[in-house]
Amino acid sequence: MNRLLLLPALAVALVAPTAALAATSNPVGTTNVVNISVPKGSLHYDTNSLVAKPGLVRINFTSDSTAPHNVSLEHNGEFEYGSTLTIRKRITTTFLTSAKGTYHVYSSVGTDEDKGIATVVHEAERARSV
Repeated sequence: MNRLLLLPALAVALVAPTAALAATSNPVGTTNVVNISVPKGSLHYDTNSLVAKPGLVRINFTSDSTAPHNVSLEHNGEFEYGSTLTIRKRITTTFLTSAKGTYHVYSSVGTDEDKGIATVVHEAERARSV
């Protein structure tokens, strides 16, 4: 099972699953961005590992697939944190507030998770001020 580690675990602060935001648009000014996609014709995310810092996390999900997919987050086994919109051949963005912990990231559509549409997000240390 793939896991997602985030410093401040993606604690549900589902600010607004906003559809079709361009990757350059950043309405809340966060620099903590996770990009994940499903390439055309693929049944897997484009990465096996992601990194996020504590605090507000922007999740950009791009699906080039004709089949519907999403990005769902789970913590401590079965605690569901939320998900992006389910899309096909589109981009969607969701904001979450991260808290320390391990997270499983997967597509909750149909049998996607069983087919391997899952990944891990690792926590990143906050930059220390000197």
